[in-house]
Amino acid sequence: MKPCAPKPLCLPAVYLLMVMVCEAWGESASPLKASSPTWSGDLEPLLNDHCVKCHGPLKKKGDLDLSTFHGLIRGGESGAIVRAGQPESSLLYQVVLPESDPHMPPKKQIDPSSIETIGAWISQMRELPADHADEGESTPLTKEEGPQVAPIPKDWEGAQVIDFFIQERLRKLSITPTPLCDDVTFQRRLYLDLIGRPPTFEETQSFLRSPALRKREKEVDQLLGTEGFAKHMAELFDAMLMERRGKRWEDRRREKGWMSYLQEVFAENRPWNKVVEEWILARQDTDHSPASIWFLYERENNHQAMAEAVAPVVFGTQIKCAQCHDHPLAHEIKQSHYWGMVAAFNRSKNVETAQGIGLAESAVGGFISFANLQKESQAATLSFLNGVQVDETRPEPDQKEEDLAELYAIAPAKEGASLQAASIPLFSRRAELARAVTQDNPMLAEATVNRLWALLMGRGLVHPVDEMNSKHPASHPQLLDWLARDFEAHEYRLHHLVRSIVLSQAYQRSPWVGSQKPAELDTFAWAQEKPLTAEVAYRSMLTATGHHGDEAANQDLDLPALRTSFVEHFPDVLPVEYNASLQQAMFLSNSPLLDALLEPRGDNLAAKLMAESDLSLRVRRAYEHVLGRWPDEAESQHAVAYLHQRVERPEKGLKQLLWAMLTSTEFLTNH
Repeated sequence: MKPCAPKPLCLPAVYLLMVMVCEAWGESASPLKASSPTWSGDLEPLLNDHCVKCHGPLKKKGDLDLSTFHGLIRGGESGAIVRAGQPESSLLYQVVLPESDPHMPPKKQIDPSSIETIGAWISQMRELPADHADEGESTPLTKEEGPQVAPIPKDWEGAQVIDFFIQERLRKLSITPTPLCDDVTFQRRLYLDLIGRPPTFEETQSFLRSPALRKREKEVDQLLGTEGFAKHMAELFDAMLMERRGKRWEDRRREKGWMSYLQEVFAENRPWNKVVEEWILARQDTDHSPASIWFLYERENNHQAMAEAVAPVVFGTQIKCAQCHDHPLAHEIKQSHYWGMVAAFNRSKNVETAQGIGLAESAVGGFISFANLQKESQAATLSFLNGVQVDETRPEPDQKEEDLAELYAIAPAKEGASLQAASIPLFSRRAELARAVTQDNPMLAEATVNRLWALLMGRGLVHPVDEMNSKHPASHPQLLDWLARDFEAHEYRLHHLVRSIVLSQAYQRSPWVGSQKPAELDTFAWAQEKPLTAEVAYRSMLTATGHHGDEAANQDLDLPALRTSFVEHFPDVLPVEYNASLQQAMFLSNSPLLDALLEPRGDNLAAKLMAESDLSLRVRRAYEHVLGRWPDEAESQHAVAYLHQRVERPEKGLKQLLWAMLTSTEFLTNH
């Protein structure tokens, strides 16, 4: 990747910054099209945007369902709408052309590039599949129907298996992957991914000088054992699990011990299935971490919010679309699954006890019904997406339940008595759910593998990450299956999974160099560029500018306010698409909090550079500490010339040089 050249620094700041930001978060991070359009990558999203509302499983006008490849090829009441290799004779293509009659979508014209995509997709078809099946056709996978894992030597490590499956697909597609990256690129990528900051110049020099034969492996093991890894993972998972709700909620999470608890989970490498079990049980006993209760407690008695938060963790998919009807696109997700999850939580209630916060659960009540779009009512039962159905005695409509103490392991406090602990019934719906999703549930391991893969590789084996359903098949189903079973075999230890991924050649590939990438993103033929998330960008700027240590060591800087500003303006964790914004550009251009990092003070980078009288060395040191490399000859000449022009105001010239480097594509991207 080309670094930011200091030459344009004479341009207005906002203009320069917008160029940089758009370059970093627009082009390099946006989805890239293959040379030939595909069903899953091109046509399916296009039809979902423009056609499926009327021609999908919910309405199916003209008996036409465009939500699946099968439905498209089958056609509707007018017959086939696609003729292989003949877009001009295909109704699908004809009706979207301007001035066509009939015209689709009604009262709307899709853009020329979409029309071109439809035409190109039909043109490349040689014949319609006889069984209406295709690489893009999605069908629910059951345990019996799942992918058969190829024979893998028992002595192979996870990294070897990853490369075997990735290379197999590349071979079938005749794609040559990029070569492995150099040590400097690998170390920077690894530090940003595992501890949320780039290496210091000194750390880079130490790594480059290391004579160890397996120094990359040693570097991985060293970082996995650091406090920085636990803190970084805690921040990432807090953002993914709890969402960014502002500083007030962030402070409450710290106050209630949630963030410290998450750090302990990653530092101690606790089994992930046991961690998830803790969240669902939300117990106050000594066998569980009290701070784990906060996962459900923050939902403030919103049982639907609890169900919607747990589903992606244990099943890998959102279930919101099944609230009012069966999922319109992923047919295996039923409305009964949504309300079954809600029923698992609707006896729960936030309480304050002598032991602290708790989530009490009643032994009676909580029997609800739901209605579909046809207003047909159905009783909600403990029915879950992985096929588990929990039997529960349901009272007759005219039967009154008595809330008796003998129904509880820990009974509710009597009226007027102080509440010592949250109540726990002998039959606990939350306990039944926890058992159903953390024991013999392959979907939990698959969801966790996919999430970690996406964090480290820039894209999940299933994309989007929280849509692991029949509508979004895995790019490498056998690899996903193998990694999930290996994760289970290693007691759900995240360190093992992370280590397997980052030691693979797939992770260590070079970024693509050139204007047109030759394949879709899901081949993992090259290192995908990942814009830095908020916390990583914040910590990276502190590291690069020499502001190490905690807040006490930087009392003249308002670091909490700076961190909050980054969270408000920078990319979230694992968005479906990265999009730059004017607000991001304005923050980087005009923030006095950011400007303060560039002021020479103490022994920070700016102070050290100002003490260097040789401008060439000053530029070289700036590149070493900010970008982790030396400038090439042209970069050095441009930067030195720029500093010469500002010799009467050297501090300002240096600040502008550092600012340009810190806001460049090269710095704000993990590549």
